[in-house]
Amino acid sequence: MFWLQKLRLKVFALLVALTIAVITVVGMLSVPVLPAIGVALVAAVTMVNSMTTKLSAITCSGCGKDLSQTPANTYGIVCPNCGTTTLPFQPEQQSPMYASDDQDSDSDSDIA
Repeated sequence: MFWLQKLRLKVFALLVALTIAVITVVGMLSVPVLPAIGVALVAAVTMVNSMTTKLSAITCSGCGKDLSQTPANTYGIVCPNCGTTTLPFQPEQQSPMYASDDQDSDSDSDIA
């Protein structure tokens, strides 16, 4: 199972366990519902944020190793541990496939 799939499974299990805990606390202790839900939401956001901090850096999708210092080749970055090819996502660099070509569409409308 890939590292990213394990992380998703952990987050899902955490949210299910937190939901069950809130329902149990509200049912058994007669705690008001809104404060209990508020505390559960804060706890969930904090835990999910701490679990996903590695996603801000370039990490291997197979094993989770930090690949920020590994050079990229034509097809992406190959992990030295497990051999998984990872495509780095860099939002500041737009892919040429998605770049808008306004000049070409203007010249086509002039011809027609």
